[in-house]
Amino acid sequence: MQIILKQDGQPVADFSVSGANVTVAGVAIDCAERQQDIAVSVEVRQNIGGPSEGGNGAYLAQIEIPARRYETVTVPAEGEDEQPTELREPLPLDPNAVVVTLWPTA
Repeated sequence: MQIILKQDGQPVADFSVSGANVTVAGVAIDCAERQQDIAVSVEVRQNIGGPSEGGNGAYLAQIEIPARRYETVTVPAEGEDEQPTELREPLPLDPNAVVVTLWPTA
């Protein structure tokens, strides 16, 4: 996972990374579960009720999840008169492709 600090040396919200899971200020994001066929951006913000996903409060983190990638798999023909079929199989999320940008909290 790529971690970017918006301002070096400034305090940021508590965060942790475990595989494809990112937790910022207690808000857990499963990046593999959120991945789609297009890139996904998840915002964690400090709202009136506390940290949450989205909202209008100050940014704590922005998580960029890349678009799902596929590989083509050839399925052999079952009968003499049939042609092989190609299927697109989704590849697992590469956690190293996820970008977490942390905003200063002070």
